[in-house]
Amino acid sequence: MNTTETSTLSTLSTPGGNKANEDLILSLSHDDGTLDLLMFDGASSVSGQHYLDDTMGDPAWFVQQFSAALTQIATPSLTQADSIALALLALREQHAALLQAAAMPPYAWPIAALTWLRVPADGKHASLYALGDCKAFLLDAQGKATDLDPYDNPQEGILKTAIEQLKQEGLDEQARWARLLPMLRDRRVAQNMSTQPSILCLHPQGDFAAREHHIPLDSSGYVLLMTDGFYRLVDSYHLYTEQSLLQDCATRGLDALMQELRAHETGGARGMTVKKADDASVVMLRLGD
Repeated sequence: MNTTETSTLSTLSTPGGNKANEDLILSLSHDDGTLDLLMFDGASSVSGQHYLDDTMGDPAWFVQQFSAALTQIATPSLTQADSIALALLALREQHAALLQAAAMPPYAWPIAALTWLRVPADGKHASLYALGDCKAFLLDAQGKATDLDPYDNPQEGILKTAIEQLKQEGLDEQARWARLLPMLRDRRVAQNMSTQPSILCLHPQGDFAAREHHIPLDSSGYVLLMTDGFYRLVDSYHLYTEQSLLQDCATRGLDALMQELRAHETGGARGMTVKKADDASVVMLRLGD
């Protein structure tokens, strides 16, 4: 479990099982007072083997190496889009020999969801850059929740329908994964070979089709970023609404919600998901002084 706690910033990230955590939270404070908060969610490998790092696995390797490259490049004078492109170029140059020797099939190339919140020193607004399905919310001083990046991944509906059908056939988790694997691999190839990838990938065939938002900020309240593993409390397990989840994060703290998530999964949670438990991460930034 990785945690950070300051007077204004709280972060928490836990793996979904006995393996490397494929989520990653990155916080960068710049000399001019700009704050960069990034949430990564590495997609589980569908290759059956790891090519780049046998110990931590390829998804974790990708998010860690990319975040390391981005740390060296990101400055307030560079746009988020330009920083992403330059960091990816630096990663590929630094690890060119490994990437060439790995000879990975396209379905094995690692991908990750990424949401990047940039808050200038004045704290009056923020810019949001998003690839994939991490979540971002604003909880204002009156307790009203706003989705900062509404996004409906059409593939999720297809996947949930397929999982429900396999459950109706009585298949266990391992058997469902085996049946879903060809579809998941086809999807991974399409993501990696897209000329406008909507996910962070190792070998984009064109510019990233990121969602970018300019967000006015209140003088008080909270901004929260989370991976879909943490958001399962809402969309898979229906233990919370978006509103109640954010309010409880603010009043009870992130650790209490993470414990509730893991207890629910240990108790045999049932949802339209491929994995019984997923890596889960959440960031909460308190606005104002």
